[in-house]
Amino acid sequence: MDLSQPKTIKVKIFNTEYTLKVEDEELAYKVAEYVDGLMRELHDKLPNQSVLTIAILTALNIAEELFRERMNKGYVESEIEDLLRGLSSKVDKILSL
Repeated sequence: MDLSQPKTIKVKIFNTEYTLKVEDEELAYKVAEYVDGLMRELHDKLPNQSVLTIAILTALNIAEELFRERMNKGYVESEIEDLLRGLSSKVDKILSL
């Protein structure tokens, strides 16, 4: 698929159909399925809540996942940088012998 050409698709999330313009159709379907699944899961736990409340709680859960991933990525990058600094220091010592 040519990613430079947006394509119009239809997805169904929590019983509502949405028309989207997307560059990556496969990714868009996966994301829609993920959001739909989270909304249904929350609705099962909180059946008396409005669709808006379910949508907001779902958005907050996804945002929390994103922030956790970003923090983990930063931690991993920091660990890699520390390892590289240590290796570089050892290589410098070996080369100066």
